[in-house]
Parts: sequence; structure tokens; C-alpha cells
Amino acid sequence: MKKLLALTLVSSSLLVGSNSVKADWDYWAIDYDNVTGENKIYTVDSDGTATLRTSKQLPGINPNDWEKENSFVDSETGLLKLVTKQNQAGNTTQTIQSYDLSTNTWTEIATPWNLNYDKVFERPKITKTENGDIIVEHAGNKLLEKKSTGEIHIGENSAVFKEENGREKFWAEDANGKSIPIDITNGSKLLINGRDVEQSINNVGALSAALTGLPTVPTDTTLACGLGTGTHGGDFAFSGGCASKVNDKLSINYAASMTMPGQDYAGDFEDKFSARAGFVWKLGKSVKPNLISMKAKEKMEVKINALEEKNTNLENTVSTLMAKLERIEKIALSESKSKDLATIKLP
Repeated sequence: MKKLLALTLVSSSLLVGSNSVKADWDYWAIDYDNVTGENKIYTVDSDGTATLRTSKQLPGINPNDWEKENSFVDSETGLLKLVTKQNQAGNTTQTIQSYDLSTNTWTEIATPWNLNYDKVFERPKITKTENGDIIVEHAGNKLLEKKSTGEIHIGENSAVFKEENGREKFWAEDANGKSIPIDITNGSKLLINGRDVEQSINNVGALSAALTGLPTVPTDTTLACGLGTGTHGGDFAFSGGCASKVNDKLSINYAASMTMPGQDYAGDFEDKFSARAGFVWKLGKSVKPNLISMKAKEKMEVKINALEEKNTNLENTVSTLMAKLERIEKIALSESKSKDLATIKLP
């Protein structure tokens, strides 16, 4: 008489230890043959189609040596594990016969419970608490936890995901539930729509810095153009632009900047290009260049008054000197005439 046992439903996502085998089936099935004493191992898909994978003569004396109720599929590796017991010299020992479909090999594993237990259960790796939290553990370490609030925690120092108000929120917590920073390290890049976020920030700084080096209002001419460059965080950009004076009150300017080519994950052209345009309209009363302020005017008047006073003193000095010079000339002239008279002979 044959006994058929379907152990568990195994999907492709659970076949951790059988990556090389295409998971196009859904169940393990074991058929014990009373004639040959072999356990035939099948894989069965959802419509009942079975495929014989291997046959195994398990160690033991009779069919009861195969503990059907204790056999299981390892949820971590996806391996089929059959529990057997043997009576030797009055002692009962238990072993696990592990079958790996990817290599089509059996491995015997001695169990730590080499006693004649009536029942053996594997500790569940997925549990649900009274408040509805679902926890996935391995070797005492919490791998995944889905809380009743909808939060999904990964690891003890958790990366946390939660869908709320139509948005997927993401943050990080330590083992005590305190928020901690998220650090993208080890050369990894954080991309949004294919763009490197850190590089995009640096590019914006470089593009803006390059634009600041260009003229906005011409001064001594009606048209001024220039070239500029800028850098931020190690990224570079260059720019070019002009400023034009339409009349005394209106000036217009236009400029563009672009990051250096060859950047990875920089995005499309519009992500590497920046431009600006604007105008300057002078309001209020126009201040001519030849007009001076009241303060400057007062200083100028003080200087003029001082110069006028010095000029007056100088004129007085000159007048005094001229008067003295005239007297000297008169004296010199009178002496000259006296000498001439002295040389005239009397008749």
C-alpha cells in the first residue's frame, strides 16, 4: 500500500537554496513504496502534474521509522528534510535526511535531539503578536516586522516604510525606536529618476556661481558681455551672457550656464543647463553725474572761501610790493637826473 504526503506549498521566492532550478511547481510530495522500501520524491504543480525527482531508501528497519509528522521543508533554504529514527541496541536516535533539488543530492544531518520524543516541532520563524504585529526572525535576530499600524521595519536598527495618505514614507530607527540618520555610504549613489542627488545639488551651486560672474547693467557703454565659471562640491560650470542699455532708465540682461560634460547620472539636457533673463528699470528722479550732494557742496564752498581769502591777501601783498617798487624807481630816476646835471658845462 502506498502512502502519499504533500508536505508544503513552496513558491519560487522560498527556494533560497535552489536558485539554479526553475521553480515551476508548487508542492513537494513523498510516496512510500512498501515493496521496495524506498521513498519517492516528487514535485507537483497546482494542477496535480507530478514529476519524480529521486528515490531514497531511508535508514531504518520498517516504514514507521520515517516520521512523517515531523518532516518539513526548511523555510530558509527551501530544502526538503525528512526526519527518521533508528533503534540500535535499545537506543533510539533521530536524523534528518536533507534533499537538495538543485544538486539532486541527499545529506544526513544528526539532530541534537537524539532521544525518542513523541513529537518534534520546528520553531516558527514567522510569528504574530497579540497586538497584530508580524515578526520574521532567524537565529534570534529580527529580520522583518510588520506592525499593526502598517509600518514595515527591516532589522533591529530599522529601515521603516509606511504608506500613509497616498504617500510612501521612509525613515530609520534604532532598536529603541529613536529616529536615526540615513547615510548612503560605500560609494553608493542615491538616484531620483536616474539622477544623482548629491551631484545635482553640487551642479545647482556651480551653475548659480557661474551666473553671478556676468554683468547685469552696463555702465560706460550700451552693451556689455562676459564669460564666467563657478564650482561647488567639486563640480564645475561655465557661463556666458550680456547686458544691454536700452535708454537712461531701462537695461536688459540675459545669460546661461552649463555644467561640464562627462558626468554620470546627470540627467537630461535640461538638468545640466541653467539660464536667466531680466531687466532693470530705474525709478524716481534721475541723478545726473554732474550734480553733487549738499554735503559735498558745503565742503566745496569752504574751500572756495579759503582760496578767496588767500587770493585777497596775495593781492594786498602784491599791491604793497608794487608801491615800494615805484618809490624805488622814483629815487633811482631822481639820482640819475642829478648826475646828468652835474656833467653839463656852464657857458
